[in-house]
Amino acid sequence: MFVRKDGFEIAHFDDIAWTHRVRFDGMKSRARIYTDGSDYGLRMTLVDFPVGSVEPRHVHPGTHATTVLKNRALVDGLTLKPFDVILGPGNEPHGPLEYPDGCNLISCFQGSNDHSAVTELSTEKNYRLVQAENLPWAAGAHEGIDEKILIDHGAGRLLLQVWRCAPGAVLEAAARDTLQALLVVEGWIEAADDQLTTWDMLRLPPAGQHGVARFPQGATLLAVTMR
Repeated sequence: MFVRKDGFEIAHFDDIAWTHRVRFDGMKSRARIYTDGSDYGLRMTLVDFPVGSVEPRHVHPGTHATTVLKNRALVDGLTLKPFDVILGPGNEPHGPLEYPDGCNLISCFQGSNDHSAVTELSTEKNYRLVQAENLPWAAGAHEGIDEKILIDHGAGRLLLQVWRCAPGAVLEAAARDTLQALLVVEGWIEAADDQLTTWDMLRLPPAGQHGVARFPQGATLLAVTMR
């Protein structure tokens, strides 16, 4: 799935086949799986829900942070828009979620994603909804790249951020001790003589040296880090 170049791992969205799924309640959707979690313990899947889809209240053993990428999701009386996040801890019931216009989301899952139906919400309070527009921007570690933290606790080792890269910003060559994956939401990345556009993914593996990544026209990225 990922092609290794200049210390990066690159996945182009158009090279990933759609997987058609039928959920426990008979609901149909399709997904493109960037990684099944067998390498770094993090399953990353982009899900496409058809117009009018509803996910019933459910539970699963693993924990996910699911980010809206396109259109909207309705849950708990809130409207979730792009970059809003649903944090679903393991074994804690949540939902239902409605997608009246259809919806594209990316799910970052740790552990089993086997879903089961439930009728009542849990008394646990770890389940939460994050609305990105209410969160502040801060200067990031790289010049020209601002960061907004979406999830920094409650999902194991996962840190989830939005990166806002100014035109001309550069991610310098470096060695890393954590896994980082950058999903292009707007704009593009130039890296390893390749160009990554909407919904392509650039991974920066741990324990390795990667080259330079550039944002000549700027970009908005979902940054996923396993600490």
